[in-house]
Amino acid sequence: MISALLLAAGESRRMGDFKQLLRLGDKSFVEHCVDNLLASCIGEVIVVTGHRESEVQRAIGDRPVIFAHNSEYKSGMSSSIKRGNRAVSESSDACVLALVDQPLIDSNVVNRIIETYEKARALIVIPTYQGKNGHPILLDITLKEEILNMDFSQGLREVVHAHPGETERIEVSDQRVLEDCDSPEDYMRILKH
Repeated sequence: MISALLLAAGESRRMGDFKQLLRLGDKSFVEHCVDNLLASCIGEVIVVTGHRESEVQRAIGDRPVIFAHNSEYKSGMSSSIKRGNRAVSESSDACVLALVDQPLIDSNVVNRIIETYEKARALIVIPTYQGKNGHPILLDITLKEEILNMDFSQGLREVVHAHPGETERIEVSDQRVLEDCDSPEDYMRILKH
């Protein structure tokens, strides 16, 4: 089984608004992300919450997800990655790490990442667009201890750099793997898609 960690714990300080609940059409960012993950081959979706946890849970409603609250969300994304990894089922083979500020990543991209993992059996699978690394990335479950012990300041870079020969990059035709939404200008750009 492949799990997904959706990182939705942050305060969205650079955005100036709570991006998890920003609207894109008739749904919020977090709803789009969850729905796209549920439409893929993912076996379980774990939503890592933090700031305004109850509002995020309410937005997701009765969708079949697992919530993992990160009480240390102010310390950054690494704490959410660690918290999410602790919630992953023992039967999971790998985790797809998805970001709530990428609501337009569709299930086809996620499925291609998973297919690449299943064929190549690499420890890490990274989607690329025109040679640039993007998200979501897939991490084999054997990296769990490394992730739990990673340095907060380095984050996943430390783990990825430690496994250059065990990392598979897959070129995708969707430039949205490079795009995130950190500012009001980014939000306006996403609204035009």
